[in-house]
Amino acid sequence: MSSSHRVVIALCGLLGIAALGVYYSVPVPMPSPGADMQAIGAFVNGNRERILMDAWLQATGSLLAVIFFLAVIHLAGGLSTFGGWIGALGSTTVLAMTFLDVALVIGATQGAAADHLTTTVTCFDLTFVFVHIFPIGPAPATFLGLGMVLLTSSVLPRPFAYSALSLALAFEILGFLGLFWPVVTAAIILLLVLQELWIGAAALYMLTQSVSLRDRKNSSGVA
Repeated sequence: MSSSHRVVIALCGLLGIAALGVYYSVPVPMPSPGADMQAIGAFVNGNRERILMDAWLQATGSLLAVIFFLAVIHLAGGLSTFGGWIGALGSTTVLAMTFLDVALVIGATQGAAADHLTTTVTCFDLTFVFVHIFPIGPAPATFLGLGMVLLTSSVLPRPFAYSALSLALAFEILGFLGLFWPVVTAAIILLLVLQELWIGAAALYMLTQSVSLRDRKNSSGVA
């Protein structure tokens, strides 16, 4: 694969975490836990534009991150390996889960706009389950697969493989514990931050290596 393709792949990773970074760092203020239907409907209607922008950031950021994951697996020659299959399955599950979450968010806004408060509350409440689903399936599978293929590849330095495997294990453990102890959710959020840092570091490494390779080729006169 050419250096220009690798640059595009790296930019997908960086733009993906940029979109997700804005999504996570500028949250919409939530209504109180005991809010009734009318209060939730008023909250959704009053924050419609911000909620929809958040949905767009989440969907776009996740799509770009998954493209990055799959491209890394491809570059590592992992699509024909067991680890690559696991990573590809995990990545596509991440995307499916994300778009289901986004569909519920949009459903909540449409329900509030039509004064269908039962629809609004149902969709709104269901969006809170994904913080538990993501760490018990999609995240561990994605990083387990990435770690496995990177162990036998030179696409990224070996520490990226070990850290990916560590993230997979941490997500699975905390995902299980978080089902029973809500306090663990804070640790899961920390893992989400570490995940973004992993993607950013990997993408920056690929970008700098690709630019360096292209400069060497240009200086040597190689097409």
